[in-house]
Amino acid sequence: MEKAAATYLALVPLASPEASVVTRAAAIIGKDLPETRLLLAGKVPRLFARYDSKEAAEAVARRLTELGLRPILCPDSELCRPPEDFVVHSVEFGPDYVLFHDRKGQKREVKSPDAFLLLKGKMESYIISEKTETRVKFSPIRSFITVGISPLSTEKKEVTEQSPVVEYFCRLYTPKSSQPVVEIAHNRLDYSFLKKEMALSSLANFNTLVARLRQVFPGAIFDDNLMRASIKQAYAPEDIADTEVNCLLLYLQYRLK
Repeated sequence: MEKAAATYLALVPLASPEASVVTRAAAIIGKDLPETRLLLAGKVPRLFARYDSKEAAEAVARRLTELGLRPILCPDSELCRPPEDFVVHSVEFGPDYVLFHDRKGQKREVKSPDAFLLLKGKMESYIISEKTETRVKFSPIRSFITVGISPLSTEKKEVTEQSPVVEYFCRLYTPKSSQPVVEIAHNRLDYSFLKKEMALSSLANFNTLVARLRQVFPGAIFDDNLMRASIKQAYAPEDIADTEVNCLLLYLQYRLK
């Protein structure tokens, strides 16, 4: 007998949920009131549970829908699917399409009517490095009881440093798949196609590119909520980055409309 697929459940946030709705939702999902309010706050959907079967998740989703909330069902196979590796290196603009090239020589064309969603955000990470610090210490006692010996001593210590790294990205989706057609990373792109619009800052060039994409794809939904603080997904698998979960949930949210 085939094992039932696990399914995650998320909630589309509300601007100002009524207290009675929060109370009833908390009873349905088995959370306390403060956590339920947090799940319903913000601009990005949040996972709140993992069910062993699709049927169990659907039963809870129906009760939440009857309450006026908008649950999102996300199969484990979709949440844990590795992202496709098409990182854009250069871009060509046409009158109603955009041609994207990666470093491997591959290209993907997206026509204006096929563009569904543009997500703009940032990913925060840290580069960990180790270095040796040497400290000079002065000992008045050593100076007093010794003759001909320097009162100064050195101490070496291994120190671990964390340097923050921020990468801005833009992902383009069509209605056909929750996987982005292309991903643009602000520091991995050749911006020479901007010509006279090209600036010295890669971030400024990135913002110019996103603005031009919005012009070519006027029918696409634009969401830049991930440019703000990173949204932590407490109920996501530990080996899946929060950014991947956030992007997927935003896509699924807009597909509900």
